[in-house]
Formats: sequence, structure tokens, C-alpha cells
Amino acid sequence: MTKKAVIDRMLSKVPEDRKEAFIAELRAAKSKEERIEIAKKYDALLTQEEIRKLQTEAGNEIPDAELDQAAGGCNCAGNCGCVFHCSIV
Repeated sequence: MTKKAVIDRMLSKVPEDRKEAFIAELRAAKSKEERIEIAKKYDALLTQEEIRKLQTEAGNEIPDAELDQAAGGCNCAGNCGCVFHCSIV
């Protein structure tokens, strides 16, 4: 699963007329907490099931720890390289 696949899936949840604002807010966010809140605001957070589906489509397994990170459970302070919190922008 690529970072692009995750971002594309998140963007697919955001209405077309709000996508530019969503991306701009994500880029302006200064912390993972801000990015999580922005994703919640736009209903763009991915569930663990959505991450699993993306992973299956890519033909790879994803570790449970990475699933937790992508679903909002990462406590890395922005430096672990996880799919959502650390590397989305």
C-alpha cells in the first residue's frame, strides 16, 4: 500500500467542493493531532477495515501497529513515518 493510495482514499471521502480546503488545511497543520482533527472535520479518517482493504488490494499485509497508526492510534509525536500522521503531508 502506498501513501498515495491512502491519500486518494481519504480524498474520496471528501466532497469535491471541499477537497482543496481539506488539502490546504492538512498542509498547514503543524502536528499529527491537528491532521487528525482536520480529517475528522472532513469525515476523511480511514477505518482499520479501509486500511486492510487497501492493503489487500495492494497484495501486501499490514502490521497491526501500522493499522493503529492509520486509524488514529499513533503516539509517535510525528516522527515514526506512519502512513497517516507522519507522512501525509
